[in-house]
Amino acid sequence: MNDIPQSVYDQEDFFARYQTLRRNPHSVNNLVEKPTMLALLPDLHGKTLLDLGCGTGEHLQLYLQRGAALAVGVDLSQAMLKQARLALEKQPQNRPHFALYQLSMEKLAALPLADFDLVTSSFAFHYVADFPALLRNIHAKLKAGGELVFSQEYPIVTCYCGGERWEKDEHKQQIAYRLNYYREEGERARNWFKQPFKTYHRTVATIINNLIEAGFCIERIEEPMLAEQPAWQAEFKDLRHRPVLFFVKAKKV
Repeated sequence: MNDIPQSVYDQEDFFARYQTLRRNPHSVNNLVEKPTMLALLPDLHGKTLLDLGCGTGEHLQLYLQRGAALAVGVDLSQAMLKQARLALEKQPQNRPHFALYQLSMEKLAALPLADFDLVTSSFAFHYVADFPALLRNIHAKLKAGGELVFSQEYPIVTCYCGGERWEKDEHKQQIAYRLNYYREEGERARNWFKQPFKTYHRTVATIINNLIEAGFCIERIEEPMLAEQPAWQAEFKDLRHRPVLFFVKAKKV
């Protein structure tokens, strides 16, 4: 597997910190991403599905619990896949099958499986440089009428390119989120837990048009915020009036 690029999540310290973050039950993943994602899914009974950027397999476990016949996970990180396998093997023996592949999303065409009823991806597409190529490969892996459901960082988040994210008042309170670089699409240099990595910014229009051009019909878009969840407004005050994640449900035409 020497030709497989290195995942930032395979660096021990980075992965340990990520795991600590994900164990927090009051994270954006648990309060916003997961419930919105699950609400967009069709009935999974008897379905075959593919999860891109499956991570530690949390969504795969939920898909199997909802009756999926086959749940396939793809991720670049060995550490993620190791955790996913351990978790999925604990499923009751009468549960349906699963398969895991160490593969970057950009190499999806090399996956030796196809004819999926559903392709999902959570919080991952903003890591992909060539989004149109990814969508063409997903379209090819889906059955006729198959669906794609994904979340990614919202474009008002991915657009950040330097300087202060927020305009603040004299009391250093956040009053406006800056969108200086929204129109400038392309690569972004990021840093998390002192580890550099890359993401890619695309406008909402580009994302939707890429989907249409790849042969998808848009079924639903969600941009959840916490305005209706007062219990978490103090902890996530910047999410009361702006979305952090962008969700799309689309069907293969």
